[in-house]
Amino acid sequence: MKSTLASLKTYPAIPIIAALAVAFSLFSPYFMTSGNIEAMLGANAVVLIAAIGMTFVFLIGGIDLSISTVISVSAVVAGIVMAQTNSVPLGLVTAVAVGMVFGAVNGILIGYFKLTPFITTMATQLIARGIAFVLSQGIAVKGTPFWVLDFGFMSWMGIPAVTMVGLVLVLVSVFALGKTTWGRQVMLVGSNPNSARYAGINVSFIEFSVYLVAGVLAGVAGFISIANLGNAIPGVGDTLLLIIIGAVVLGGTAMTGGEGSIERTVLGVMLLAILTNGLNLVGIPFYDQLIIQGILIFFGTWLAMKFSGQRAV
Repeated sequence: MKSTLASLKTYPAIPIIAALAVAFSLFSPYFMTSGNIEAMLGANAVVLIAAIGMTFVFLIGGIDLSISTVISVSAVVAGIVMAQTNSVPLGLVTAVAVGMVFGAVNGILIGYFKLTPFITTMATQLIARGIAFVLSQGIAVKGTPFWVLDFGFMSWMGIPAVTMVGLVLVLVSVFALGKTTWGRQVMLVGSNPNSARYAGINVSFIEFSVYLVAGVLAGVAGFISIANLGNAIPGVGDTLLLIIIGAVVLGGTAMTGGEGSIERTVLGVMLLAILTNGLNLVGIPFYDQLIIQGILIFFGTWLAMKFSGQRAV
């Protein structure tokens, strides 16, 4: 009993995932098929990568409203570069560089100039969206090299290559958060910034570095979106922001900082992926799905607060 409660406290999304998996398996014979699972993993690779970055931001008590549109602008700029040069490495470097620039801008304004994260990232969100649509003229950027298209269809032991990228980033992030001085400082800054300052931690730098990391991951997610969709789509990230935030919250990471983990976020992404996929399979209309997702976020947030002692926000 104690071990079960301990697991719920650490990973509050597990019982919801289990219940959804059982329910959808009963209602749809296709849910547990290898093809459906592979498709579900590939479709959520972009969300997984971006959600890692949002987790770091939440852990310091911040928020990044620009992360979804940075995905879009990174994809568009990388798509244009690859279309003109046919160079995949240059496209990847470009996507990461664009994400890094936006992450650095957020980090400098929030970490060093102490601007409000909500307003700051809302402004960069608008800038990123505008740049994406101006450069692409509102249409998909074509001319993606075939290697990128092939990569989007590759899989290994039933796991899509794009998902493998996300899993590698998960492992790196888990190590960075749990085994490095920087990770421990991130947790302390999120728990109590004043205590962190008294302990000699450069809080401004930690805040800057977290937003920088989130920007870089958004850039990687933008590049992966090209592999997923075949072209760079200027509005690819427009519908992802609430999904990314929802996945992190449902996983059990507190928006108030200092409570959560990358592993929890992986479970949160899995939960929303199963929910969306299962509802589609059983034929639930899109707008009805939104209602169900909203109710689930309420319930998941309550469950996370109950078992992990989070504060309401």
